[in-house]
Amino acid sequence: MKYNVIIVLDESRNRSYYYSYVAENGNIECTELPPYADPNKARACYWDGKKWVFDADKYAEIVAVQAAEKEAAEREAAEAEAVPTNAELAAGMMELGDNVSVIMEAVTEIAEEIAALKGGE
Repeated sequence: MKYNVIIVLDESRNRSYYYSYVAENGNIECTELPPYADPNKARACYWDGKKWVFDADKYAEIVAVQAAEKEAAEREAAEAEAVPTNAELAAGMMELGDNVSVIMEAVTEIAEEIAALKGGE
């Protein structure tokens, strides 16, 4: 069986690595696919003209990139969770307003008591 395979050039290694296979119009045609069910391991294989060759360094790079992307996504999610929503900000402002009102009433009451003690009433 012949496979139409899409390969992608990694310029830093000057090799074209497996990406996927399609029904037609791939970059190359070959009789076998990389021998890995793990897509990351398959994408770490390059075609040498006769067979697929696994590149352990490329695999480590793929895994490292995915780990960094996962960490960045988790950090972004944590930051987004830490930012209050408009509804939460509005509720906080209302609570602050209520607290200021309570404080102002207490200050007025204290002022009235001081005035009474000084003989103002």
